Amino acid sequence: MRLLFLALLRKPLRTFLTIFSIAVALFLYCFLESVLDAFSVGVNMANASRLVVQHKESLAFQIPISYRSSIEQCEGVNAVVPMVWFGGLYTPKDQTGETREEFFAQFACELDEYMSIVPEVVIRDPEQKKALLADQAGCVVGDKTAERLGIKVGDRVVLRSQIWSQPGSKPWEFNVRAIYTSDNQAFDRTMMLFHYKYFDEKREFGKGMIGIFVLGMKDPSRFHEIATAIDRRFENSPFETRTVTEKAFNMQFVAMMGNLQLLLRSIGSAIVLTMLLVAANTMMMSARDQTREMGILKSIGFTDGFVFRLLIGEALVIAGMGFLIGAGTAFAAFNLAEINPKPDFFPIFRMPPESLLGAAGIALVTGVLSGLVPAFVGMRMKATEALRSV
Repeated sequence: MRLLFLALLRKPLRTFLTIFSIAVALFLYCFLESVLDAFSVGVNMANASRLVVQHKESLAFQIPISYRSSIEQCEGVNAVVPMVWFGGLYTPKDQTGETREEFFAQFACELDEYMSIVPEVVIRDPEQKKALLADQAGCVVGDKTAERLGIKVGDRVVLRSQIWSQPGSKPWEFNVRAIYTSDNQAFDRTMMLFHYKYFDEKREFGKGMIGIFVLGMKDPSRFHEIATAIDRRFENSPFETRTVTEKAFNMQFVAMMGNLQLLLRSIGSAIVLTMLLVAANTMMMSARDQTREMGILKSIGFTDGFVFRLLIGEALVIAGMGFLIGAGTAFAAFNLAEINPKPDFFPIFRMPPESLLGAAGIALVTGVLSGLVPAFVGMRMKATEALRSV
């Protein structure tokens, strides 16, 4: 073991730079995997007991809220909640008095019904929930957004919608009556929810229309039967519908981004290949520099197998230290410190546990492959040849 660490310290700067390059590569690998996970978090948090009804052609088209009564009559449906995407920008003032635009998801919905079929939304204080339901201009904000923007209960939030306008182009004003959290770590805690009735009365156009219906089912195993029955009710109508599971609905947004998995995995593969070449080149240089030492070791009785293990061990230690620094930093930053590089775009940003295992596997393969060639060369080299080559 001592000989192993002496070999690592023979050229400390080269060893450090090799470890650093592996650490950076594995950190980038973990970051890319975290980005992929952040894009699919909505798919992962989908509840099997909920369906979503949308316009058959696209989410860009609205459907009448009058469809609600017909959907409620379908067997197996126990709740129907209309929702509308608001698309507003929040412009708080910073400490210098300057304003900035902040984005987070906002939805108009029937709050009482929504919270009954989406139990992931948790308002800890009963008084806050009571005040929220009593105030038509009230809203509830996720604790992540509230913490990021300094919003607290009692504040007045002014939003400029990029879609919906009021007569006279007045900004939209809401009273923050509650802050919600969730016991489900995968649930989005960045949204703002407010009363649909308040929104529908004040908007300038599109009255009586909604974006989607969220349905609660009595028996989730009958989702296909229920979805088919709903869509048949509106066949050949001016607003035909498409009913899908919540998971399939969320997957639409990932699909809009294109084949991100292929793109990011290709970038990750290029990073890993570069890291392997750097590590292999370093190990070859290290083995060449240790030709004399290997000859001396063999001449005083150390076996070929010991030399092989020494060189392989050196490569594995370098790769292992790179893994601990790179993947460890990523895990600490994204999972422990909960650093989110784009909080207004990614509701949840964390490194999945599978990425840690993947990084460990890459480090192991890198260590073995980069040390294999010099280890075989060192093992087969005769002591007299090693000493004569110096």
